[in-house]
Amino acid sequence: MKVPYRWIREFVPLDLTPSEAADRLLNAGIEVASVTPLAPDVRGVVIGAIEAVERELPSSHGHRLLLCRVSTGRERFAVVSGAPNTAVGSRAAFAPPGAVLPGGRRVETAEIRGARSQGMLCSERELGLGDEHERGILLLDGDAPLGADLIAHLGLDDDVLEIEITPNRPDCLSVVGIARELSALTRAPFRYPEIALKESGEPAAGLARVRLDAPDLCLRFTARVITGVRVGASPAWLAARLRAVGLRPISNVVDVTNYVMWELGHPLHAFDYDTVADATIVVRRARGGERFTTLDEQERTLDDSMLVIADPARAIGIAGVMGGANTEVTPSTTRVLLESAYFHPASIRRTSRALGLATDAAYRFERGADIEGLAEASARTAQLIAEVAGGTIAPGMVDAYPARRPRPRVTLRMSRVTRVLGVAPPRAEARRILAGLGLPVAERGDDLEVEVPSFRRDLSMEEDLVEELIRVWGYDKIPSTLPGGAIDLVRLPPSLRQERRVREALVGAGLSEVVTGSFSDPARDLALARPGADEPIELRNPLSRDVSLLRRQLLEGLLAVVATNLRRQQPEVRVFEIGKAYARAGEATEESRWIGIALAGARATPAWYSPADPVDVYDAKGLAEHVLGALGVRAEPGPGAGPPFFETDRRGLLVVPGGRVVAEFGEVAAAARAPFDIGAPVFAALLPLDVLSAIPPGPVRYEAPPRFPSVQRDMAFMLDPGQEVTAAEIEAALREEAGPLLRGATLFDVFRFPDGRRSLAWRLTFQAEDRTLTDDEVNAIHARVARRASGQLRITLRGI
Repeated sequence: MKVPYRWIREFVPLDLTPSEAADRLLNAGIEVASVTPLAPDVRGVVIGAIEAVERELPSSHGHRLLLCRVSTGRERFAVVSGAPNTAVGSRAAFAPPGAVLPGGRRVETAEIRGARSQGMLCSERELGLGDEHERGILLLDGDAPLGADLIAHLGLDDDVLEIEITPNRPDCLSVVGIARELSALTRAPFRYPEIALKESGEPAAGLARVRLDAPDLCLRFTARVITGVRVGASPAWLAARLRAVGLRPISNVVDVTNYVMWELGHPLHAFDYDTVADATIVVRRARGGERFTTLDEQERTLDDSMLVIADPARAIGIAGVMGGANTEVTPSTTRVLLESAYFHPASIRRTSRALGLATDAAYRFERGADIEGLAEASARTAQLIAEVAGGTIAPGMVDAYPARRPRPRVTLRMSRVTRVLGVAPPRAEARRILAGLGLPVAERGDDLEVEVPSFRRDLSMEEDLVEELIRVWGYDKIPSTLPGGAIDLVRLPPSLRQERRVREALVGAGLSEVVTGSFSDPARDLALARPGADEPIELRNPLSRDVSLLRRQLLEGLLAVVATNLRRQQPEVRVFEIGKAYARAGEATEESRWIGIALAGARATPAWYSPADPVDVYDAKGLAEHVLGALGVRAEPGPGAGPPFFETDRRGLLVVPGGRVVAEFGEVAAAARAPFDIGAPVFAALLPLDVLSAIPPGPVRYEAPPRFPSVQRDMAFMLDPGQEVTAAEIEAALREEAGPLLRGATLFDVFRFPDGRRSLAWRLTFQAEDRTLTDDEVNAIHARVARRASGQLRITLRGI
């Protein structure tokens, strides 16, 4: 909101510069985005009088060109003007030779159609004061002083404060509201605009009627009547002030309603009294499909959730948003019906959004207007209309106010102020601050009882008043002290500690964490579905079809991340996600926590010192085992095929004793990658966090570094074609037979013969804690292990 500084000073005499005042407001919690001069680029433009039209000049483009004699009181100039409103006797904005216009353009004497033009008569647009140009030059009042500086005369030698108002402070959406704040902050006296109505004639109650058919949406509606008005251009001071805040002058009556809205913060609307049927205002809900043309000449379709101002025959305005073209104030208007009302904020917000119609009135009403202050706004507007447009104000006001609101009272304990802030202003200072903010204060023993006025709808409890005190008294008054009392250490819940360990393990392994959406695409969900799973959970009101389900697993989001990276020529992808999946549990929704891992591209960044080996299923398996190790869970490959969205011959499970599955890993099948348009191999792993949290971690034991050397032996076995023996089964047999002296068994070679036979080779490490093993001991264990594995699993020992 733009607020001219000189306008503020009409209500509070400040000795501060505009920038200093802006700093005071900012320190009190009211943001001032900028302080800018109103007319920084205009110099030397004065008020001139058109004394005569010497002659008409020839024109090739159809416009009349007049050679005028313009006087500034001290000098006379010959000036060529093509403005349609050029008239002898008028006083206008005149830029003599040497004047500077916006953009640094300097005015010089020029030759136009054979005539010498000494300067120019200027329009609003040429002066940078508005967009008006077609109507001609900027005309001024007949008593404007000749030769006076135009910018100073119009009050434009001023600065404008651009203020950002938070939604909870609608009282600051006015010049008076900002002036009240500065008064409290500086102790300068605050003066409310003087309102003195001169009423006569028939009372307003006999001239107009108001009926509220929707009292839940319109809590108060008032109407005044002004007769004998003369609609025309606004006086220069009024037009200039509206231009300063970014509004376009329209006519004296309409401009006054805008002026008061900016001054007092309450929107008003003027109807042509003679166009309102039966002089009766009906505030009702719109009828479904009702069509209405607003002041901007746009026809709009309304629905029954919207509130309209109507007469007995038709709608004449959209309540709180915009008036109607059918009751617009025009140059022929002689009687005005003035509306000042209070509408429910949520209703105005919905209507404005639904119609795409954002107006200054709606901006204020949707934040909450002042239900009591609207009467003063109505009186102030009627007073100014009578001053600038003439006319007679009918005595009284029609006031439909079915349920008056009592003013709430809030008790403020100074002990509570100290408790909250650590410090409190003196009692007398607290009373001064609250009174300066327009809050009536009464003594109640040791406490202060504050009456909350209707313009401060953000104040409802004691802490609100504490905030008011400190922001005006000054946040710098709060001492810098260490907090006292005992401090309870916060311990993360087990689920968050578990997730932290997983995150540290995977980030340490070089993966990047991603966070994907919880919504799912039906086509992608189907490609990743498990056999026999319940139907996915559908959203009632999805934004689009591709986000219409709740995800049943994390792999969909991870594959989408992989696809995005591949499309952007980032082939090496190593990502993980910790999130929730959703499934049906009868009529309820069951949530489960999962870890998802996805890999694509090379195992390491290709370089001269490392081969560009691609990731494979063992990388996914290894990362799953890495996570389990970080959680203290010991698992081993288990039986079972694994989920169908992994390739049949490149997938597996990790299980704990008892057979519970704690990880699934494999290469994502081509059919599962197809909906994501991924052609490259992708390897993934899924781990159920909730299952893992139920498994107690194994004990952590300290092992000292070995004191005695180890002994290694290699052992290889031959498997016949079709023999269904896994490496895990062979290794289990080796470990069981070898006993505690076997410290490690590593599968270091797998070879496939052309006839289908396979050779698997292990390196066995033997070591004792209390002695050096002899060859005879190791050879005996080695022979025993070979016999056990060959006999139990029916495989053949090979010589190495």
